[in-house]
Amino acid sequence: MSEQKLKCSVCHAYLFEDDDVVYCPDCGAPYHRDCYNSVGHCVFEDKHGTDEAYKKPEDTVSPAKEEKSEAANTVCDICGESYDISERSCPKCGAPNFKAVGGPAFVPYDFLGGVPENTDLGGGVTAAEARRFVFSNTTRYIPKFAAMKEGKKVGWNWFAFLFPFGWFLSRKMYLISAVTGILSVCFMLFMMPFMNQDGMTTAEYIKIASSVAANPAAGGTFYYLFMAGGFLYTALSVVCGMFGDRIYRNHVIETVRRIKKESDDIDLDYRKKGGANIFLFITGFFGAQMLAEILYGFFR
Repeated sequence: MSEQKLKCSVCHAYLFEDDDVVYCPDCGAPYHRDCYNSVGHCVFEDKHGTDEAYKKPEDTVSPAKEEKSEAANTVCDICGESYDISERSCPKCGAPNFKAVGGPAFVPYDFLGGVPENTDLGGGVTAAEARRFVFSNTTRYIPKFAAMKEGKKVGWNWFAFLFPFGWFLSRKMYLISAVTGILSVCFMLFMMPFMNQDGMTTAEYIKIASSVAANPAAGGTFYYLFMAGGFLYTALSVVCGMFGDRIYRNHVIETVRRIKKESDDIDLDYRKKGGANIFLFITGFFGAQMLAEILYGFFR
């Protein structure tokens, strides 16, 4: 229709290819020759050299184009990598791109559980950084970390209560997992003599256990060891259930701070030292009981 849809800066009519068009030598504003001659100078003359000077249409980006340009890339909610929004998964960590799968109407999943990305969880570690380290089940842990930063002392973690050794090990807290593992094995050993009577059938064991429950003194030393082991193991589980999340928060903050300060490849160290390892969880779950059985058989 017109020469790049330009309009005369005086009469504001579209400029066609067969029009006699002139341009301001300073800012490039277009005019009909007759319009320019009638004014005698560029109508933007007093604005030359300022931000309000004339700009060609290609120098300005419409809101629609700007929105489209910004939407050309997306940021991975897991590792923070920026990549083409049309890709169906993050090229770095493999996390699915729900925007590509669900289309423009898709509402992205909040991996932070409502906590703003720049929230300081302690020690200068933000929620976004903690999310990348925790990696799995972040919607549970990040809000809990934020609440603890605000003064909450204890919480409750069912995995830490039911499987203290396995849970700590799966979250790569090796020191505390070693402590809980050793204590778990020791408490199980207390219970072994009462639970492992040679030649005793299940029916006989149930009969004796019922008799001892009615008259604890009849159980002798084995029964009291069994009760002590059971009480101590339960107490350990309760402590881990109550303070497991706080111990994990401290581990996340200290490890992320160390990685940020010392690492040459932050993303690699986040993957190696963070996240959860199901193999380690299974190892911890069965390992403590198997070790207790082996030690009992060796020393009996």
